[in-house]
Amino acid sequence: MKRLFAFIPLIVLAALVGVFGYFNFHKKTEYQPRELVGQPVPVRALPDLKTAELRDLKTIAATYDKPVVVNIFASWCTPCLAEHPFLLDMKSKGAVIIGIAYKDTPVNSLNYLVKHRDPYAVVISDEPGDMGLDLGISGVPETYLVRPNGVIIDKITGPLDQQQADELMAKINSF
Repeated sequence: MKRLFAFIPLIVLAALVGVFGYFNFHKKTEYQPRELVGQPVPVRALPDLKTAELRDLKTIAATYDKPVVVNIFASWCTPCLAEHPFLLDMKSKGAVIIGIAYKDTPVNSLNYLVKHRDPYAVVISDEPGDMGLDLGISGVPETYLVRPNGVIIDKITGPLDQQQADELMAKINSF
């Protein structure tokens, strides 16, 4: 009987390893919080990268008669560079893209846009990262589709690919 009690800790340990192992191999591979989809964009005035005028996303979105793409990027972000050609293509097809330069100096952001071409109609600077916190981003790049009334329609975490860019264009064109 004493031998049986000696094996109880080993049995409990094996059960815990089994439970943790199961959850480790059956977890979601992507983290894509979408809590703000269907909600209005957070209102926070940020400086325009080119004019230093304070602007907010809701007011910017309201100046257009179709949904706008809001893209959060940074000059130091390699995946942002990978998605850049898709943003340029979307711009050439008529998409209005608003850029948010996240945790980046204005000089570095402007240099990035000069070097790689500017796909944005407006770029606002979020150097301290406060708007990123308001939007609940998990990193850069992230892309939102926002109606003219300021309500978020869709969110894409990570760099855009061709399929996602085409889907965003379809949503814009169906508005």
